[in-house]
Amino acid sequence: MPTNYLGVAFSPYVGAWSGTSPPASTPPWNSYSREDIVLMLETIASSFDKISTYGMGYAGYYPPGTPWNQVDSNCRVAGAAALLNQRRGQRVIEVSQGIYQQSTPELQQAEIAAACTAAQEANAVFPHTVTSLVFTNEYVTDTVTTNAVTAMLTAHKPAVNVLGLKVGVRSQTFGQLTNPASPYLAPLQTLVRNCDFILCNLYPPNPPGTIQDSLLSVTRAFDGITAAVVAVNPQCDVMIGETGWPSAGISFNNSINTVENARSYFEAVRQWSLQRRVVAYYFEAIDEAWKSNRNAAVPPAAPWQGPNGAEGHYGVWAFDGERQYVPKFPVS
Repeated sequence: MPTNYLGVAFSPYVGAWSGTSPPASTPPWNSYSREDIVLMLETIASSFDKISTYGMGYAGYYPPGTPWNQVDSNCRVAGAAALLNQRRGQRVIEVSQGIYQQSTPELQQAEIAAACTAAQEANAVFPHTVTSLVFTNEYVTDTVTTNAVTAMLTAHKPAVNVLGLKVGVRSQTFGQLTNPASPYLAPLQTLVRNCDFILCNLYPPNPPGTIQDSLLSVTRAFDGITAAVVAVNPQCDVMIGETGWPSAGISFNNSINTVENARSYFEAVRQWSLQRRVVAYYFEAIDEAWKSNRNAAVPPAAPWQGPNGAEGHYGVWAFDGERQYVPKFPVS
């Protein structure tokens, strides 16, 4: 049965590497069809009932005016979820739709408009498929970016709320709310006052220690952030936007990455979220091979993103290259 509190972070870019490095390649960003994504979501729905996404697929290489549903394949996720819900006759996947930070105001506005349209169209196919919009991912890092996201969110919140959707932000920096000396504490508090929810990206420390030590570090950070948010905006829900443990490769926090450790951390997070009744999005649903870059310089500037990096191994499922998704450990 799907869990009540644990969901998964999801992107559809799960295709395998092909060719010899360099230049090896992964499938084009716009090559994953709606039916491809429905198949992924069917797998996810066997164990989870909610996903969070990261963007609407806009990028600088698309000419201005490109229709929102003809950009990279992230644009198809909400519609695919609604189609799956319709086919099942019930909501089996709930979507927290991401809005990625873009490089120009024009692209940013297109991204936001696309998210609103995708949510409306998905919810017309099956009500309450999309329940919220997440403004940016790991972009809030100082006063300037925090103020920019606050302005973005507040400008669109009334219209988004009218659609029956909540608005929030995903960031790895909400721990700054617990730091009285933070140079952007006040801007962060203003941002929180305007959010319906926040998603906190929290990973085990470097070095992570045991699985229980790692979980304790993450949950203590979460509790501190929650207390700080309650003091500023008691109506703002605090959730975990990302936490995870890769099954292989070199990671940024020097964790020992095996399938067994990945399974143990997953189980610990699942039990904690259930006991505490905290919504948490485990990172991530399906391995994204492109994140372990076979074309990176040797040695890569960031080893965790190079060919031996762990970034492509955070998934609960692995892709077998034939449109089949294989669980690394039991998740049902």
